[in-house]
Amino acid sequence: MQQTSRPRWQRVREVVAVVCLVGSLSGCGYTVLGATGAGRQKDFLLSIIPLNNQTREPDLERLMTAALRQTLLQSQVLLPSPDDTAAHHLHGTIRRFRSIALSFDDKDNVLQYRLEADMRVRLVDVLSKSLILEQEISAATEYLVSRGSINKVREDVVARQTALARLAQQFADKCLALLTIALL
Repeated sequence: MQQTSRPRWQRVREVVAVVCLVGSLSGCGYTVLGATGAGRQKDFLLSIIPLNNQTREPDLERLMTAALRQTLLQSQVLLPSPDDTAAHHLHGTIRRFRSIALSFDDKDNVLQYRLEADMRVRLVDVLSKSLILEQEISAATEYLVSRGSINKVREDVVARQTALARLAQQFADKCLALLTIALL
């Protein structure tokens, strides 16, 4: 019996789905591992509170929170922990979102957009209720609008969603760098 192999993109998609499922089942708390003493590791428990969206862009808070959680899981610096045992809480608010037309064709149709977002993150020590970190994080990305295609609308929606995912990932990477510095 001959087995047909699935395309590589399909296998990658299945692996991503499994990783997302495991990540969502493990909760939304994270532990930062930092070296202390003679090679001993000290655990910093961290709980990620879902981001608050103060913009008119729908579902942006879900994209940003999911990217942040996934980045923290993949970093191998942060490990999941239950919310009730977390020593630190990370709160965040998406304060501004802008979609800016960058270039136009000769008929004034938009060819390229730039997406920008500003988020404020706050890291709080649960026991002392003291603020450890409060930082504004900005992220930006661009995408092209399709021209003259039969599936123009669908392609434009996909291009925008891909750009939003890049924006969320950029935010998550910057946030991870700040958390690593603040907690280690």
